[in-house]
Amino acid sequence: MIRRFASVFGTIVLVFAVGLLVIFGRYGLVDPITAAVIGGLVLAALLSIIGSVADSIAIGRRAIPWNVLVGTANIVLSVAVVLLWIRTAVITNDVSSWLVAAAMLTSGISVSWQGSQIARNSHHVDLNPAPSSRRFVTITLLLAGSVGIGLFAVASM
Repeated sequence: MIRRFASVFGTIVLVFAVGLLVIFGRYGLVDPITAAVIGGLVLAALLSIIGSVADSIAIGRRAIPWNVLVGTANIVLSVAVVLLWIRTAVITNDVSSWLVAAAMLTSGISVSWQGSQIARNSHHVDLNPAPSSRRFVTITLLLAGSVGIGLFAVASM
């Protein structure tokens, strides 16, 4: 299931990165933090898309399996998002921005942990093409809860 949705996820992240580049324009490439965030988003998107369509890629003599690409994409994405929100909190320097940055840091740690588990093919994640219905319901509820908390945090700003 993770592999099946990786290309959709990568495409959404890539569209978001292009949107940020359009919004920031040339400033997005000059400012090092903004450039790092946009570059991280593009890298995460490309890793997700490549991981969803290729069983593995060869780098030198080593073959990197798809789950390592998708797991690394999660880690890169979480670092980019946390960096973006911490930068926003530093610039605005108000309490609500710092609360959102703390929430994003907590979420980023969770997404990075999930990415490391996907990359290692750990027993904590299900890389089967057809997951169990119990696991699907649990993941859906966790995702809905995360989105709800994020929307609440943004709305309270």
